[in-house]
Amino acid sequence: MARSRRARLTVVAPQKNSATHHPELAKLEIVTERSGSPRDGGVVLAWCPTYKVMEKVQRLEKSVVVLVEWIPGEFDAWAKLRGAYNAVTRQVMDFGLRPEAIKALEGIVYEGYNGWHDDIAARMTRSHLEDLTNAGAYDRELMLAYARQTKSETSIQRLKKIIDRS
Repeated sequence: MARSRRARLTVVAPQKNSATHHPELAKLEIVTERSGSPRDGGVVLAWCPTYKVMEKVQRLEKSVVVLVEWIPGEFDAWAKLRGAYNAVTRQVMDFGLRPEAIKALEGIVYEGYNGWHDDIAARMTRSHLEDLTNAGAYDRELMLAYARQTKSETSIQRLKKIIDRS
């Protein structure tokens, strides 16, 4: 007789009590902003996450991520970059980025190799922002979601300051 395999389910949430007030979620492994990391493979439930919590989900390659937002649309840019399936609309989300837009986004992320700490990085980032605008693909949330794939939320805060000054 074959043994059934149950997929491992991990919950990621801002705080443990964000999920434990739901009796079924309280039975599961819960990873928070300050504790642990979800193991890659299985199913990860991102329960009303913050951007800081989503840092822990960004690099999962073998997992299925189910996102339950607190604020509708807050993670749309992330979902579009991932080609996520929206269970409400029953459509696959996509940005459909052209190569010149991807090149500009990659340039912005490259300039943040040191967390956008210096004037040169800021100046080069503004140049890439202009390229993104000229390509007709400037979308603040898309750009931040793209950078969040590899950068910490602390670095993203510095990127936001550069964007807001542009």
